[in-house]
Amino acid sequence: MNEKSSYLIQNHRLYFVQDGENRDIGGAIYIDRYVTNVDTGEVSVHVSFYDNGSKVTKVLTRDEITPQKIVGLTKYGADCWKEVSDLYADHLREQITQMERNFEHSDVGWGEYQGKEFFKHHQAVGLPSTYKGDRYNLNPKGSHEVWMEMVKKEVLGNQWLECALACGFTAPLVKIIKEEANMDSLFINFYGISSTGKTLATRLAVSPFGLPDTRKNGLLLTWYGTDQGILHHLRGNFGIPMVIDDTSMQETDKDFTQFIYLIAGGQEKLAMTSHGTKRERSEWITTVFSSSEVSILQNTDKRGGIRVRFFEISEKLTKSAENAEEIEKVVLKNYGHAGPLFINYLFGMEHEEITDRWYKIKQQLVKKMGNDQFTHRIAGKLAVIQLAGELANEALDLGLDIEKLQEGLMYLEAKSVQTRNKEEEAYRHIMEYFSRNRSKFFRDASELVNKKVIVGKYLQKGGKISEIRIPKEEFEKILKYGKFDPDSTVNKWKEKGWLVHDNGKNTLTRVFQPGMPRMAMYAFKVLDISDVELNQTEQFEEKKLETLAKEMEHKENEHNYSLQQAEEYQEKTRLQKQKKKPKKRGKYSLSKVSNTQEIATIDEF
Repeated sequence: MNEKSSYLIQNHRLYFVQDGENRDIGGAIYIDRYVTNVDTGEVSVHVSFYDNGSKVTKVLTRDEITPQKIVGLTKYGADCWKEVSDLYADHLREQITQMERNFEHSDVGWGEYQGKEFFKHHQAVGLPSTYKGDRYNLNPKGSHEVWMEMVKKEVLGNQWLECALACGFTAPLVKIIKEEANMDSLFINFYGISSTGKTLATRLAVSPFGLPDTRKNGLLLTWYGTDQGILHHLRGNFGIPMVIDDTSMQETDKDFTQFIYLIAGGQEKLAMTSHGTKRERSEWITTVFSSSEVSILQNTDKRGGIRVRFFEISEKLTKSAENAEEIEKVVLKNYGHAGPLFINYLFGMEHEEITDRWYKIKQQLVKKMGNDQFTHRIAGKLAVIQLAGELANEALDLGLDIEKLQEGLMYLEAKSVQTRNKEEEAYRHIMEYFSRNRSKFFRDASELVNKKVIVGKYLQKGGKISEIRIPKEEFEKILKYGKFDPDSTVNKWKEKGWLVHDNGKNTLTRVFQPGMPRMAMYAFKVLDISDVELNQTEQFEEKKLETLAKEMEHKENEHNYSLQQAEEYQEKTRLQKQKKKPKKRGKYSLSKVSNTQEIATIDEF
């Protein structure tokens, strides 16, 4: 007993010592741990006592160590009744002064405590803190050696499984690079028909950091939850990869646009509490994977920016059913070891060194890519994946083929480039609408007779349609129906000189119908489709595909699968362009159908 103490514990009984006499107060209450949560700043007191011979443990907040509040322990079997609760509270406070301070964390990934940076896993790296959250199962299981043996036997040599594993190691890097380059969270979807290995690839990707499963708080969620529930699960995650598995659980035809922007942006939407005050917005920055049977991008709007925030991989991922079975068997029993080892390696590097290496890789990739408004941002994200592969090799001796990894990244970029420049696609969409709905457009007052629905008007020059005008509200409705963003579309059209507009505006204010007041319309030129498509994209695409073919040519035998994919894509692109080339330099034009009717036709493009 401490010399200053007025208490004595014997045989789990608490005695109050006064005037040389030991007064029996009741069963002793012990303080086992005195803990600060580094994320919330709250201090908790872990206490224990015996009831009917069994040990009972409880966690109290520090402000509960009072005579009034400690009485609540009596319902669990403690003896701190109201008559003696002041003595119990005093004794617990005395114990606190003798306890060593412990730390715990409820968030995961990178954090800072009293100016010291550390990484929060099951046991933090850089601070003696233990994970006490209930969202992620980060406790290592099995053997790192068994996991490594599986990687060398079943993963190495498979381009896309190596890519998936490298992507998993990006999660701790994203926040480091964000500090220098305003990086978003990475969001990567593996999609394809059943048995292509998409869920397996996500399990492999997150297995270095925790349980790669939907059970027992594993790192896999399902799409069955609400969007807000999924986002809430991500809160406070600053470096642990996660998976949202199987979009088939979501409603049919769901538009994923806003959800993708929120995931990548790393912040919940602003909301109000029931009291009318701003609710605290949860934040995260990490790498998120998903899996689906069809492309998620098909269910998004046509803004090119979404292609910067969301990547898709649709390649066959496993060599055989046996290959997939062996990987799954190992990762479900051996996980959570490689991630902390990787983090320890990062702690030996300055952030500046990491960001410098990332920047150099980014510049290398930019030189290999075609140039559009998204090139630098996409190159930055692809560079994180390559850097993760390089650092994982250094930290763990994984043996990932970095040259092959870069080839795969360039292949994915070559496939995605056409989907990013949406102004041409939006133009085709609205011209096709014009063709299908020719009866809803008029040229002059004589054509207004018997028209029940009017959408727009057109102008002619030299017997051909030269310009189309559609009232602003109707124009925006048509574009939104095709999942195009009206503002970004008309801005791009204006940059390209396709838009006819008043000075300083995107719209043209004119009389739409005789006898009606002037109104704002979107007016645009009727263009030669060959100019829109071939001149804008052909040279760009050919340059990218030629670069890819040269890179892969010298490894034809070794990387036959990847080369075949590149060739198939190149041939597909060539055939598509061949279809789109006009047999004559035709424009959208008018063809006579009868003496009283004209319809719009589209020459082959």
